[in-house]
Amino acid sequence: METEPSPNGHQVRSDRSTRLLLRAAGDLVAEGGYQAMTLATVGERAGYSRSLATARFGSKAKLLEALVDKIVRRWDVETVEPEQHGLNGLDALRVLLTEIKNAYQRDPRSLGILYALIFEAVGPVPELRERFVAFHNNQRTRIAKCIERGVQDGSVVGGVDPEQQATMIIAQLRGVGYLWKLDPDGADYGAVLASFIDQVLGHMASDPSAATHGDPVTGRVLV
Repeated sequence: METEPSPNGHQVRSDRSTRLLLRAAGDLVAEGGYQAMTLATVGERAGYSRSLATARFGSKAKLLEALVDKIVRRWDVETVEPEQHGLNGLDALRVLLTEIKNAYQRDPRSLGILYALIFEAVGPVPELRERFVAFHNNQRTRIAKCIERGVQDGSVVGGVDPEQQATMIIAQLRGVGYLWKLDPDGADYGAVLASFIDQVLGHMASDPSAATHGDPVTGRVLV
C-alpha cells in the first residue's frame, strides 16, 4: 500500500500562511465589510508583507472567492448525511436542523464572517451574490428532501409543500442570524433556535409525540 509523501517544509509554511491570510481576510470583512478589506491590509493583519496576499491570490476577487469557499465548506451540512442514514424524514430533518443550531453555537467567529458576507452579497459584488444564491439553494434543497421523504414515509403530515416549508425555514434561520449579528447579547439565540426547531417539527409531525423525541443517533433530547 502506497502512502502519500509528507509535505515538505515549504509546503507546510505555504499552507500555514494561506490559512492566516484567509483568517485575516475574514476578520477584516467582519469588522468593516468587503470594501474595507484590501490585499495589503490582509497581508499586514496576517503578520506578513503587504504584498504576500497579492502574490498568493492574485486579486481581491480571487481572495474573496477562496474565503467564501472556506466559510461555505465549514457550514456545509453534507457532514450530517451519514447520521441521517436509515432515519425517517422527520428524524432526518431534526438531525439536519440541530446540526445547523449547533454550528451557530460552536463557531460564532465563523458565523460572524458568514453573515458579514451574506450582507455584502446584496451589494455591488456579483461574485458574492451568485455564490450565496447557490449556498441557500443547496441548503433549501437538503431541507426539502427531508420533508419530502417524511411525507412519503408518513412521518410528516400529508399536504405539506416541501419547497415552501424549506424556504420558510431558511428565512427563519437567516432572521435569527441577523439578530445575532446585530445584537449578539440581546437574547439566547441557541434557545431561540431550539424552540424554532421544536415548532417546525411539531407543525409537520404526523405523530405529535415524535416531534420532541431525543436525537435518534445519540439519544439526547434536542428540543
